[in-house]
Amino acid sequence: MKTFWVITMATEHESGCCWRHIDRLIVLPFTGSVTNWFYVAVNESALLSIAAAGSVYDVTWVKDRKRLLQLKDRKVKYYVNKEQCRCKIFLNGTLHIEQVVKEDSGQYTVTVYEQDGKLKAEEHTMFIVQGEFLLFPYKSHHS
Repeated sequence: MKTFWVITMATEHESGCCWRHIDRLIVLPFTGSVTNWFYVAVNESALLSIAAAGSVYDVTWVKDRKRLLQLKDRKVKYYVNKEQCRCKIFLNGTLHIEQVVKEDSGQYTVTVYEQDGKLKAEEHTMFIVQGEFLLFPYKSHHS
């Protein structure tokens, strides 16, 4: 198993007087190779596309080994609640996730099969949702 360490930054309110910067360490374990890293901010939309050239017949998207949805012969099948997923798939196999949240972070794998059942491609993307960056006015107590 490969383990990747991702440092995230956060801002925390301390004792009602000021803001301080803290770092958090998040461990994201998974097996397999990662070919893409994709970063997006909270509440943004994301498009995860397929690098494999040509048309697609059978495309399945998986997040952390859990199937999300499949496009086969131009028909879409959801394996998760459509509203909770906030995702859809385009006819070219691209996965669209709307209003991403931190829980959307993880390893996304897409498999593409040709009509004869042969594996055309398998691609891995480490998808990381970053927190919102908020700016607060600094009020000095020494003024």
